[in-house]
Amino acid sequence: MPIVDRREFGGRFSVKENSQRLANYRYLEVQLMEMLGGWSHTTPQLAFKAAFGYQVYDHAQATDLLGERLYQLRSGRFREEPATDEFARLCEEIWNLDSTIDRLVAVCRVLEPHLVSTYVYHADATDPMADTPTVRLLRQLAAMAQAHVAWGQAALESLTQTAADRQRALTVQADLESKLVECGGVTGQGIESHWLAFHSAGDAAKPDRRTKRGKGGYRFAKRCAPLPHPVVEEPFWFSDDPEDFAVYQAQDEWSVEGFRHKFHQLLYGEVETTDRMGKMLAEFPDLPWPMRMELAHQMWDEARHIEIVAKALEELMGAELGYGPWSLVWWWMQNEDDPLKRITVTNSWAEANLMQTLRIWRQEAEKRGYSRIAELSDYLQADELTHVKLATNWIRDFVKDDQAKSDELVQWGTSAVERIERFHNPDAPVPDVHFTFLRTPPKDGARVSSVIGE
Repeated sequence: MPIVDRREFGGRFSVKENSQRLANYRYLEVQLMEMLGGWSHTTPQLAFKAAFGYQVYDHAQATDLLGERLYQLRSGRFREEPATDEFARLCEEIWNLDSTIDRLVAVCRVLEPHLVSTYVYHADATDPMADTPTVRLLRQLAAMAQAHVAWGQAALESLTQTAADRQRALTVQADLESKLVECGGVTGQGIESHWLAFHSAGDAAKPDRRTKRGKGGYRFAKRCAPLPHPVVEEPFWFSDDPEDFAVYQAQDEWSVEGFRHKFHQLLYGEVETTDRMGKMLAEFPDLPWPMRMELAHQMWDEARHIEIVAKALEELMGAELGYGPWSLVWWWMQNEDDPLKRITVTNSWAEANLMQTLRIWRQEAEKRGYSRIAELSDYLQADELTHVKLATNWIRDFVKDDQAKSDELVQWGTSAVERIERFHNPDAPVPDVHFTFLRTPPKDGARVSSVIGE
């Protein structure tokens, strides 16, 4: 059978222009990752937090793949830059939106649809043979972004039940689209509509020459206002009164009722950890990219855990979600300016402790014949190991030549753990605290705390 190949040599983009565009795309993928991550803790709906976790990791993967292609095109693997200062300012305006509807409109009706059309245009306009890796990559990323757009449209339809809400959404969309067009879009080259019928590309065979941009282009920092706890939808609630936690007491802690109480507290921990991973991604853009990839992956893990634990509570344990509270002794750490402090207690102590807690849950569930609860505990524990390693490896890397910094983290973390233990177990002695980034384990092993943490 003869081979038929209808592709032709030639495309609109040189290697240099190709690299420039990919760097512009990488900038927007990073912005979307940081926006969704940084918005999670002020978005009440658990379903939206979980979706943000999935999408944040999607954008992190897209960023990583674009970096790989940039490296192959003789450019910097971590290169990402806005095409124009005006586009960067548009991203800043979108970051500062404070309503869930406005945020979803900005991302799912403006930025991501623009990214889809731009990716498809680039894939069609570049050399289909010499630049095949870019073609394949951008078509893959376009499909992923299109899935986000579809989810966003469904979410917005659920949120805009009144004519006033729908009109507001359309007004925000029109305003942002106008600004997107004015700044030339993600590439600064205008909105390139390749799908118009009978439009000849020959009239614009090559893109306009770029205005050379220095490294001093407009940049902005993302900071979140400190809050006592993440924003959650009703009936979920927070309390600093230990008496409110009596609702979690069971005569038989390994009965279905006992597991219900344990999993319900765990659900809050998964929510807070989803939120804190996203907040870290938004507020610390200068962390090493491999570390940021791990943070994004953990946010995705925790988002999946929200779904797993909520479903187990309702379907396996007969729970009505929100029947009990979550404490305020965890979230304050996520307002710290030091990123290492944010993972010292939560990842390097609490998640290490949770690994042992989940092992005990699995064993006790197996004894009672609760096979599904045992299996879920086992899967959750497997994920926790990677989260512990994230903190262990990165904190070690940051403090390897700074014993004073390591001592500071241990002292600060020990004080934080004491605060947590005293709230949950006021009558019990505070156990010795061990952080996994310390290379010398405790002589008698770390005691498993009864605290169900993040």
